[in-house]
This record gives sequence, structure tokens and C-alpha cells, in this order.
Amino acid sequence: MAPNKLEQYPTQLEIPFQKTKDATPKEVDEWMNTDFFMEGKFSAMQMFVVIPAIVQFVVFSTMLVSFTIINVLF
Repeated sequence: MAPNKLEQYPTQLEIPFQKTKDATPKEVDEWMNTDFFMEGKFSAMQMFVVIPAIVQFVVFSTMLVSFTIINVLF
């Protein structure tokens, strides 16, 4: 006799995403005054354009240097 489909495939355990509590007004004020992004004391251009561009350039340069070293050695 074939096994029941429910017995064959176990179900995923329940994830308790909805077990949260509302923040008090004091907690909201504290978060608004201390959170880095909520304060707005950063440059979005620097954070999301310049830094990734520098990282991309460094990685690309490292790749080219690696190709050169491999070409010289082998």
C-alpha cells in the first residue's frame, strides 16, 4: 500500500514572524534620534555610489594583476 502524501512530505515548521510588540512612544523617539539612517547624517552619494565604485575598481585591478602574474609564471 502506498504511503499517504501527508506522511510522505513533512510540513515546514511554523515561523513566529507575527510575535512582535508595538514600540512605546519613548522607544520610537529614541530610535528616531539614535538610528544612523533616520538621523540623515550621511551622504547617500558617497555611501551607495562612490564606495561601491572604489570596491569594483580594486577588485577589477586585482583580477588584472592576477592575470598578469599567471601569464608570467605559466
